[in-house]
Amino acid sequence: MRIMFVGDINLGEYYTSFGHGPGSYLEHSDVFENVRDLFSQADFVVGNLEAPLTTHNFNPTEPESVVLRGDPKHAATLRNAGFRVLQVANNHTVQHGKEGFSETLEALARAGITAIGVNGQKTQTIELEGETLGFLAASDVPDNTDKTQNCYQRLDDALVLRAKEAVSEVDHLFVLLHWGLESSTQTMDYQKSVIDKLCSIGVRGVIGSHPHLFYEIWKQQKAVVAPSLGNFVFDLFWDSRLLKSGILDIELEKQSISACRVWPVTISENGGRPILTGASQDLVNSLKLYDLGQNMSGEQTRKLTKFLKDFWKGNRKLKSQFILKKIVGKI
Repeated sequence: MRIMFVGDINLGEYYTSFGHGPGSYLEHSDVFENVRDLFSQADFVVGNLEAPLTTHNFNPTEPESVVLRGDPKHAATLRNAGFRVLQVANNHTVQHGKEGFSETLEALARAGITAIGVNGQKTQTIELEGETLGFLAASDVPDNTDKTQNCYQRLDDALVLRAKEAVSEVDHLFVLLHWGLESSTQTMDYQKSVIDKLCSIGVRGVIGSHPHLFYEIWKQQKAVVAPSLGNFVFDLFWDSRLLKSGILDIELEKQSISACRVWPVTISENGGRPILTGASQDLVNSLKLYDLGQNMSGEQTRKLTKFLKDFWKGNRKLKSQFILKKIVGKI
C-alpha cells in the first residue's frame, strides 16, 4: 500500500492576500492540478487542514471573519484530489468558533474524509489490503481562540499513552502533531524527546506541522520521522523558504516500511498552487531537501514589505480595514 503525506493546507486566505490567495484561486482553478497525477498513484493522501471550512457567522466586510476561512464545498475538492485523512488538531481550526469547527467536521464527513485529532477521539482506522492503518493527532500550540483547547486533542502524556495502546491494535500507527515554533528552522529538543518516546513504542510515523517550513526527514527505529512538512497550500509567501515544500511518499508492507521517498514541491500563485519541481529522492537514513538557515530573523520586515508591494492586488478595502484596526489597536 502507498500513502502520501503533505503539510499545512489553507483553502482560505491570510490577511496579506485577501482577494488573491488560495481561496480566490480556487474559484477559477484547480489548486491540485500539478500534483493530482502523483496523488492518484497513492491509495490515499493525508494532510493538516490548517483553516476551517465554514460559513458560520461569515461577514465578508470584516477582516477577522474572512481570514483563514475555507468554504465547506471545498471538502469535496480535497476528497477528489485524493485526501482521505485530515488533521484538525491545530491552532486555527476553531478560529471561527466551535460552530465553525463542527461545520468543518461535518463537511469533511460528507466528503468521505476522516478528521483526526478531535478531542477524546479514539484511534481512527482504515482497512487496506488486509492491514489496518491507525491515525492519532494532537496539538500543543497555544490557541488564542480556544484557550482551553477543548475541541481538539492536546499533545500530552495521555496522548503518548494512547499511542502506546494503539500500536498493538493496528498494523501501522501514524501520529500527526501540530507543534514547535514558527520561528524555528530546526526541530526543538522537546520535540526530539517526544519523537524518541513514540518511536520506542513502535509507531510507523511521526508527522509534524506548524513551523511552516519543510524540515529534515529521517528514519528512526521502525518509523519515518518528519517533524514539519511545511506548507502545501498556504499564502505565506513573503519568504522563499515558506514556499519550499514536499510530498512524503511511503510504501508499507507486512507491518514495515518497504520504501520511502520525498517529492520536492514549490508553491506558486500566491500560495494557491503546489508544483512538483523535480524527481523524488529516496529516504535512506535522513534527507534534507532545503537549507533553512539558522533562524527566521527579519521575517516581520519581509512580511510588511510584501504586504505593501501587493496591497493593490485583490480586496484593497478589506486590506485597508485590517491596517486601520492594527493602527487603532496600538493607539
